[in-house]
Amino acid sequence: MRAASPGLGGSTGGLVLDPRTKLLIVVIVSWVLMSTSGSESRSVMVVRWLLIALPFFLLVLSRIYGPALRYAITYAALAGLPPLIWRVMTAGNAMLDITLTWLGALSLIVPGMTCGLYMLRTTTASEFLVAMQRIHCPDVLTIPTAIIFRFFPTVREEYRDIKTAMRMRGVGGIRQPIRMLEYRLVPLLVSVVSIGNELSRSAVTRALGAKRKRTSVCDIRFRIIDGAALVLLAACAWVVFIGKVW
Repeated sequence: MRAASPGLGGSTGGLVLDPRTKLLIVVIVSWVLMSTSGSESRSVMVVRWLLIALPFFLLVLSRIYGPALRYAITYAALAGLPPLIWRVMTAGNAMLDITLTWLGALSLIVPGMTCGLYMLRTTTASEFLVAMQRIHCPDVLTIPTAIIFRFFPTVREEYRDIKTAMRMRGVGGIRQPIRMLEYRLVPLLVSVVSIGNELSRSAVTRALGAKRKRTSVCDIRFRIIDGAALVLLAACAWVVFIGKVW
């Protein structure tokens, strides 16, 4: 397996899933966690915790250990801190209650976002385009989404370069927040516009908007692991659906 550049997608070794399976994982995890609550039945709660742990295992099995550890710590803090604070609080505080409620809601969004990060880190734009072409997804949705696969990682690398350059010049440290905003964010905003234009020209150059069917050397196909993942996701969705209907 070839190693992927950080943030640019591609095979990272270990687990290999079809891009369509990854997209379904993002949809199912986000839907289940955003549509369930702590008052559900025991079976639905089991599904909730299974899907909460799923992003961590996907990242670990794909050998993306840093984001996996950050996800575990972030979710533990977001989900565990509000109940702990509410338990030790002696007097009600409206502002604190609102903040803790937002933290609890954010804990339901983080797993879906992490699944999206996993998809970005393990899928190239070409693989995504081929997968969407297989399911006859319209270009008006496919092409902008494929550009996103390169946009955010490129912006991240650009910010890293700007940060390194300013640090070498001793400009914009934590003790200088105003200068940090001026010398880091302003060049980044200018670069974002340039990056967007370059990616758009790249899409036009590659004839992504052409009406003819595109060919690709990407090996996109369902494997046994994709079948197992689809069965697991279908079972989770069915349990949640049954739990809501009955």
